[in-house]
Amino acid sequence: METIIIDLEKSLKDQLTSLADQIKLAEDSLIRTKEGYLKVQGALEIIDIIKEQIKQKEEKDTITNDVVAGSI
Repeated sequence: METIIIDLEKSLKDQLTSLADQIKLAEDSLIRTKEGYLKVQGALEIIDIIKEQIKQKEEKDTITNDVVAGSI
């Protein structure tokens, strides 16, 4: 009977260690995935800023061209 309990305890401890290792690997993977996500999100935000700046410049150039064309 003791052998069964000892074997069961060893098996459960091994399983616990294995699951703890799996959790650590999954957490590491999640952290890397989050970092990648945040980098891509940041890049998209930069693109939005650049697009807005281009739009504002084009509007300014259009207004300037209209003013120049109207004053000639």
